[in-house]
Amino acid sequence: MSRFSEKSFVITGGTSGIGFATALSIAKEGGRVLVTGTGQERLEAAATAHPNIEAVFNDASDFNTADRLAEEVRKRFGLIDGAFLNAGKGGGAILGEITPELYRELVDLNVGGVLFGVQALSSLVKDGGSLVLMSSLAKDKGMAGGAVYSAAKGAVRSMTRAFARELLSRRIRVNAVSPGPIHTPFFKRTGRTDEAVEQMQSAFCKSNPMGRMGTADEVASVVLFLLSDEASYVTGADYAVDGGEAQI
Repeated sequence: MSRFSEKSFVITGGTSGIGFATALSIAKEGGRVLVTGTGQERLEAAATAHPNIEAVFNDASDFNTADRLAEEVRKRFGLIDGAFLNAGKGGGAILGEITPELYRELVDLNVGGVLFGVQALSSLVKDGGSLVLMSSLAKDKGMAGGAVYSAAKGAVRSMTRAFARELLSRRIRVNAVSPGPIHTPFFKRTGRTDEAVEQMQSAFCKSNPMGRMGTADEVASVVLFLLSDEASYVTGADYAVDGGEAQI
């Protein structure tokens, strides 16, 4: 029997990149997955990618939608075995150019979306289940223009510890994953030009100890481990998947 046979999961921001790679792997291993997103075309593509994947519109930056998502999950799956709080957004600005709008945009989604997502979904997670939160190596590196984003991902790391402590009585494990530079649509969605994205990715490859960027599947494999019973003695941890970028 595969790791996820007859199990069900929710993945926010699950229609592309790391989220979708995780969803597809779970589905192929016999699990049911409800992915969320905001792009209609990506939602439709995800829902037709595998019979075990369902998709629903949800904007994690709108905190009022968290309870509605939980109700949708309850209708479709009842209780779930775990969730991957993956919805997020990058971006940044240097001192003198940080605006209240940028702050709210990055913090509302990357912090509030995770916070209220966990609050709404944790009651549906079976005792002994698992939650995985998306953090980033940005919290560990001094990156010019990254103050707001880095702070947001640092908050996710702190929430991971707090939630892990709170949910011990139900044996629900809570862990974070912190990717480094990964080949996904993430960077293009930061508003940078194609040329700027290429320059950034080239710089990442040069500075990375392994000399390359990672793939969505490489991060997904760690998320899958944390969602599975193989990680039954792991909670409150932060797993770096960054080619050593913030480690050595």
